[in-house]
Amino acid sequence: MAVRRIVLRSVVALVAAAVVVAGYLQVHGDFQRWSDESALDGACDGLLDRNAVRGVLGPGAVEVENERSGAGLVGCEVHVYGGGIAEIRVLDTAHVGPSLLPSLYAGSPTAPAVPVGHGWTGLFGAAPDRFGAADPFRADEYKKVTTSLVLECTGESSAKGLSVTVETTLDKALDNPAERPQFTRIATSTAAEASKARHCGAKLGKPIGSLGLPVNQDEYEPLRTADGTCSGIPAARGVTIATETARAGAPHETCRLADADNSTRYELEADYGPYAQERFLGYEEESYDDVPNTETPAHHRDPDGRVSWTTAKCRSGQALFTLHPSFERAEERKYPRGKADLAYERAVLKAFAERSAKAHGCSAPVTP
Repeated sequence: MAVRRIVLRSVVALVAAAVVVAGYLQVHGDFQRWSDESALDGACDGLLDRNAVRGVLGPGAVEVENERSGAGLVGCEVHVYGGGIAEIRVLDTAHVGPSLLPSLYAGSPTAPAVPVGHGWTGLFGAAPDRFGAADPFRADEYKKVTTSLVLECTGESSAKGLSVTVETTLDKALDNPAERPQFTRIATSTAAEASKARHCGAKLGKPIGSLGLPVNQDEYEPLRTADGTCSGIPAARGVTIATETARAGAPHETCRLADADNSTRYELEADYGPYAQERFLGYEEESYDDVPNTETPAHHRDPDGRVSWTTAKCRSGQALFTLHPSFERAEERKYPRGKADLAYERAVLKAFAERSAKAHGCSAPVTP
């Protein structure tokens, strides 16, 4: 018995020593947590660029937590002590469905995301920190910044497309134009690694040297001067203010129309590729009849309806354009809507959809 105890203690000691040398691994269901310098090489199924991650998050001790959330989706969180944090998700967009909703980043309702640009199809956004901030809409008070990229794979790939979303937390000023691109480096490097590893063959964008700030809900302008996602939309009595972003290849676009008091009257959205696919699937989950679906290419809201929509054919699939009336004021909750209101809504959706579809190289939208 004494010999057996000595052997067992030796095995335990060897195992403990191996853990100390190689780091540690904890497995809880689908979660794996590593603490070791080489952990970055295996993070997110080996889809990270160690040099890029270190360049953004810093040189400190690293902890990595890997997660598998379902078919086609892998994720991990990288925490560098004394540095930053990055949460990464890589999705095969063929698997977009109810089990993964919402799996694509579309921005914050209070701070619409802006296009990444530079040849990338993607979004760059952040939600204001409302807790403990003197002014929650100041750019330097954003804490977690998200970059989401969509890759279209070639016909030789088993994957239809890939989505790479990275939430980065850094001690850097988002309102500093020189530091802002740092928040996107892990996303672009991961996109390149994922395209190569998954044999996607996607066309990648260029290095990102400049980025716009996410748009706040109080950043508005006269509708007549809009030159982004709200461009070309006619003004009307009670609809004179616009909040918009640039286009530049974003897979999700928004336009907010308001009155002179900045009370929202209409919200318009455009979705392309997997974003449109996800939006259609999301609407299928609703228990209403008058919501967008792939069987109806266009629908004009009736007086009691909730939404108007139209679609267009694109290389990446069917695009979806929606108009949602807003009822922030009590008098706007009264039904039915007048004929003039419904006619204006039709004109607004038509102008929004036509310009967006043209910018994305799609066919002319179906007349709503």
